Amino acid sequence: MSLSSALLALEPLRAASRFFQRPAYEISFVGESRAPVESGVGIAVSPGATFAEDPRLDMALVVAAYDQPEPWKRALFPWLRRLARQGAELCGVDFGAVFLAEAGLLDGRRATTHWEVRPAVAERFPHVDFRDEIFVIDGPRLTCGGHLSCHDLFLAVVERDHGPAVARFVEADLIAGPGRPGETRQGDPLTAPETIPDPRLRRALEAMEANVEAPLPIEAIAAAAGLSLRRLQALFRLHLGETASGRYLAIRLNAARHMLMYSEAPVTEVAATTGFSSLSSFSRAFRARFRSGPRAYRSGFRRLRARPYFFETGARWPEGAEPR
Repeated sequence: MSLSSALLALEPLRAASRFFQRPAYEISFVGESRAPVESGVGIAVSPGATFAEDPRLDMALVVAAYDQPEPWKRALFPWLRRLARQGAELCGVDFGAVFLAEAGLLDGRRATTHWEVRPAVAERFPHVDFRDEIFVIDGPRLTCGGHLSCHDLFLAVVERDHGPAVARFVEADLIAGPGRPGETRQGDPLTAPETIPDPRLRRALEAMEANVEAPLPIEAIAAAAGLSLRRLQALFRLHLGETASGRYLAIRLNAARHMLMYSEAPVTEVAATTGFSSLSSFSRAFRARFRSGPRAYRSGFRRLRARPYFFETGARWPEGAEPR
């Protein structure tokens, strides 16, 4: 799990208790067993209860950064379904939202997850309306993208439960600005609107994102943005420092990267789904951008259980620090 996600979710609840000078919320860590659970940064958290002990909860937060082994999910899902029958709220943080979807607990509801995961899981769970928002509250189901969005979600929970005065105290106690509204969009750095200053460029990028499997000619992208081809290229160079075709290729390769990490699709299918006519052309383009072939990238992600940014930048592990 991501320790930062867990702490950023819980800190607003702790601060609310400081406001009342009594426990406004009682927090319990629950696991399959009481054995310590190691977080992504190596700090362990010891559960105070197990799924089998069936602690009575008003809300359960499923905090996970990546997929988990099937035996663990076989223990988790019945517990979550039992809590749902008891009327508890269920909150999926980052990949935790995927576990709620796998358990059938998000069907017919709006939800979100980390932006890297969302394209793969949206296709996998057509009965769930996955959005690109930082958090979503849909009745007794809460989901968020993880990390800082946990802070925003649980500020909203405190305000819902105790009113705006308590929420403003929590913000001041945590030396934080106002919480972002849930509909704030998560940001793929290649297409996030906050980084794209010109609305015509945003229209061009939206057209690229919508046409990954069957890439459009750049002339068609320019027409979708209401620009001449020459003007489109000039805007890309001015604001993004690259050509339109270079950014389009990056968007397609980024989509391929997410599929390799978060889906079971064969590499040949990943290549076809992201608009490459052959596996060889896909492999060359992928290696040029991420300094690794697609199969090695996928196996590296699964081995390290982490987003392999070292592969992206072409950096190498410091001597003596290679993962074992």
